[in-house]
Amino acid sequence: MEKTQILIISIVLSIGNIQAQNFNTLANYANLEKYTVVDSAYLKCVYSLVYIKDTLKSNEKSTDLQILLIGKNISKYYSQYALEYNNFIVEYLKKTYEAYPPPKNKGQWSYEVFKNFPQGKETVTDVASMLQDNYLYEEELPVFNWKIASDTQTILMYNCRKATTSFRGRDFIAWFTPDIPIPNGPWKFGGLPGLIMKLNDTKENFVYQCEGLEQLKNKEPIKFYKLDYVRLSRNDLNKLYFRFHDNFVTYIRTKYNSSVKDDLVVKFPYNPIELE
Repeated sequence: MEKTQILIISIVLSIGNIQAQNFNTLANYANLEKYTVVDSAYLKCVYSLVYIKDTLKSNEKSTDLQILLIGKNISKYYSQYALEYNNFIVEYLKKTYEAYPPPKNKGQWSYEVFKNFPQGKETVTDVASMLQDNYLYEEELPVFNWKIASDTQTILMYNCRKATTSFRGRDFIAWFTPDIPIPNGPWKFGGLPGLIMKLNDTKENFVYQCEGLEQLKNKEPIKFYKLDYVRLSRNDLNKLYFRFHDNFVTYIRTKYNSSVKDDLVVKFPYNPIELE
């Protein structure tokens, strides 16, 4: 294990009452200099995400800025904040090993979603995960049973229509625009006759809003980072996250064979977008 990781773990474990607001400081980091270009994006969609980490504190909301790059065959969805913070950490640690500086933004998602990569499937990577590794799983492209309604609204001057669906334990409402006939959208969502401009679950734990679209004159490479991924299933990765949030200290002790007090319990609230 690198010196920085050992130091951060020792610092975290020396604190007996870690508060939830320190949650983001536990992130890992990855050197993203090596990558494969899997497609070239002709359209860039910027989404804001407002979400609730702790359902017992629904008035406290986190934010993230996320990007959807759409290529001819493959699309990629990722957090701009997480990418910027990761690259900042890499540069920062070239100068000092003292500690990770806290992230500038409240919310950061380490997931990257590649649709139709490989062809007909979906690859999800968890880069520089707070689980202290890089993870990867493949799954079939989700099939959404959308029900299109007659309701309409205007988003960014685009005429949008309403659609509803259920997906892995939550009910969702989407607003898509037939003016952009691309069956794509934020996170893993897609399959409508138009780009999804807004999406939220009915309890508004997760609210995605398109903030801007850019037709790229110079196509942007869609990068798949060359990292040592731990390959596993979606369910197994979810189990790791549940273990991490149920008791961070136990998770770290097990992962690194650390010697830590058995009675030390550090829990974090967990409200995943996929409940099943």
